[in-house]
Amino acid sequence: MSTTHPAASAATRWERLGWWILAWRRPILVGTVVLTAFMGFHAFQVRMTTSFGDLVPYRHPFVDVHTRYAQQFGGANSVVVMVEAREGTIFTAPILGKILEITQAVDRLPGVNHDQIESIGHRATHYLKVQAGMVSLPPVMRRAPQSDAEVEEIRAVVHHSENLYGTLVSLDDKAALIRAGFIEGKLDYATIFRRIDDEIVARYQDAQVAISVAGEPRLYGWIYHYADELTPIFLAAVAILWALLYAYFRDWRGALRPTITGGLSALWGLGFMHLIGFALDPLSLVIPFFVTARAVSHSVQMHDRYYEEYARNGARKEPAIVAAFATLFVPTLSGIVTDVLGMLVIALVPVVVLQRIAVSAAFWVGSVVVSELLLNPVVYYYLRAPELARVEARRGDLLHRAIAFAATRIVSARGRWVSLAAWAVVVVGASTQLRHLTVGDPTAASPLLWPDSPYNQAHERIQQEFGGVEPLIVVVEGKDDGALQEPQVLERMEDFQRDLERDPSVGSSFSLADVVRAVHMTFYDLQPRWSVIPAERSKIGSLFFYFFANQPPSETTRFVDPAFRTSHVTFFCRDHQGDNVRRIIERARAFIAAHPMDRATFRLAGGLIGITAAANEEILRNDLLMNLLGFGTIFVTVVVTYRSVYAGVLALVGLVMANVVVNAYMGWRNIGVNVQSLPVVTVGVGFGVDYALYVISRAIEERRAGRDLRSALESALRTAGGAVTFTVLALVCVTLPWTFSRIRFDAEMGLLLALWMAVSFLASVTLLPAILLTRAPRFLAADAVGGGGPSPGATPLEEREAAIG
Repeated sequence: MSTTHPAASAATRWERLGWWILAWRRPILVGTVVLTAFMGFHAFQVRMTTSFGDLVPYRHPFVDVHTRYAQQFGGANSVVVMVEAREGTIFTAPILGKILEITQAVDRLPGVNHDQIESIGHRATHYLKVQAGMVSLPPVMRRAPQSDAEVEEIRAVVHHSENLYGTLVSLDDKAALIRAGFIEGKLDYATIFRRIDDEIVARYQDAQVAISVAGEPRLYGWIYHYADELTPIFLAAVAILWALLYAYFRDWRGALRPTITGGLSALWGLGFMHLIGFALDPLSLVIPFFVTARAVSHSVQMHDRYYEEYARNGARKEPAIVAAFATLFVPTLSGIVTDVLGMLVIALVPVVVLQRIAVSAAFWVGSVVVSELLLNPVVYYYLRAPELARVEARRGDLLHRAIAFAATRIVSARGRWVSLAAWAVVVVGASTQLRHLTVGDPTAASPLLWPDSPYNQAHERIQQEFGGVEPLIVVVEGKDDGALQEPQVLERMEDFQRDLERDPSVGSSFSLADVVRAVHMTFYDLQPRWSVIPAERSKIGSLFFYFFANQPPSETTRFVDPAFRTSHVTFFCRDHQGDNVRRIIERARAFIAAHPMDRATFRLAGGLIGITAAANEEILRNDLLMNLLGFGTIFVTVVVTYRSVYAGVLALVGLVMANVVVNAYMGWRNIGVNVQSLPVVTVGVGFGVDYALYVISRAIEERRAGRDLRSALESALRTAGGAVTFTVLALVCVTLPWTFSRIRFDAEMGLLLALWMAVSFLASVTLLPAILLTRAPRFLAADAVGGGGPSPGATPLEEREAAIG
């Protein structure tokens, strides 16, 4: 394979392209302005919304079960309202009256599934009553109790009903639960959140009762509530970035030029999202922010080189523009291509929201090609040239002196070995934390909000009182009509319940077997020894008849279909922590495999736990593939660019180190790899490789000018490394406002990306030079890159325009 750097043979090619762009500057400028106006029009119409269906892995068999049966047996989107007595128990007339009214308020929420409301105050919550040989099925609460006798009657009913006591009323009688499922296609998180606050919490919470609300719609409602705070955070980040750019370049042009690149990238990215029908997810806002910041990063590198060439060319603007464009064309384009390919890898995961992020983010960063490589020379042409004295004065400021000092030390004989030793220590230290990295949520609390947030506090309080409220729904499918009236099937369902209830993360369960046992016991004066499943099929059929005969189909289908062919076993889990979910699912699979049935089968799995398990399994299945393809595409791009396999390996050094450190940080900080964090982590794979590319390209350029390897690397670190240093410092600084967000996910993901950039940068300016000096590659050899460089005496623009005609 040839080791000749393409810039050695194509330097004049990129110069000719630069002069051509300047010659056609007016059509390019007009076309860009028109297209930007079009994109901007669409950018301001982008909506911010979240659809639950976009968050699930649509190819997973669990999701198929969820989709088929969510409307009948319940899905993953449910709101749980706990009414807790501040003193005594809930069994007082005023508190029971409030439970009844709150249940009715929940029934009025938009998008609620009226047949999936569970509460002792709901019309569909019945108990079996046998009196004088007559069987009836009255609701637990017909109306608010009017006397102590009625209160005591309700208490007795609850205590003798397995489907109520410990499930809808806590075992200490201090709290009642109202659970409501929602139609997933009609979820409006912001409206549901507001209605719950106004019509339930504010109205009914008082000195008597405390109200806690949890569930996925409530969680995303809080996220929408906090999303309004992101605007001032974003503006603060922009202000900090502008101030840093102005301080670094010492004039307003230095701040304006990267801002134009970032602004165009944002308008084009948002406009593209609207054109293809995508919406912004409040949890993914940190990604477009950093994509825009990456556009600014490329522009800083170009602007810094423009100032350098301006001073070198004797304050001649046009040759400086072309020289900066020609020397940075290859690393800039390669960096953008690797960023784009790294993002597109996310589309491999069969989750709609991830695929949308992949496509939109790839286009977003890809648009930098236009703003940075096509429009950039035109903008410089129309901007007034900087003052030469101010440009030269930058070389002596504190930052540039510090960079020069560091560059000298890094390439010294001692510096290279210190770098290698330091990174070896980093790898060893990081490896101790990698084992803590979890697929899924690492804690019981939601990682999207801070532990002390009102949502997590309410969720924790409900879990403490009821032991488990997050559903895992296992569907039981009969092979023919009436299969679920078979004793063997019901006994197997009960065995399944008892087996999974032994898991410490499973609080309670409910199935058709519980209905049979409860009804059977009712006919024997509620004696516990009769709480069994009869051995005769005909008797089971009679018990079902007594329980379901007087109920409308809309109320019976949540237990079983009319043909007694499909039902469910629902487990209420204590949390959705990744390791716990995986263990529960493995236990369920083991039981199902070991206990086959003749007339029915168990199908996993719906509910929040089922969907969470599906997402975790899909992430685990695709994580290695995504990393391999992400690093592989970067490797191939760099090999093609520099015509060297070794160059491809070197470009990955910083990314591999960043990947190790970031994963260790996630393990240490209890940040799990889930549907929300996966795109951020994967996006980071492509980000940062351009740091190495800029350093390598500048080292090649210095070798072409006749420098030895050590001097070439020192010069590369002083120049290209200087701009990279400022870029990373700026990215870290603009991340700081994100840490004030009450959306924990955005705050931590911002820090995570900043960490990724910082580690990639440090590896590119310390470890990469150390490796190059320890084992000098052929593609950096003087005979491979040849002599020459950008032509300082380039043809004036007027002559180029005349030649073009």
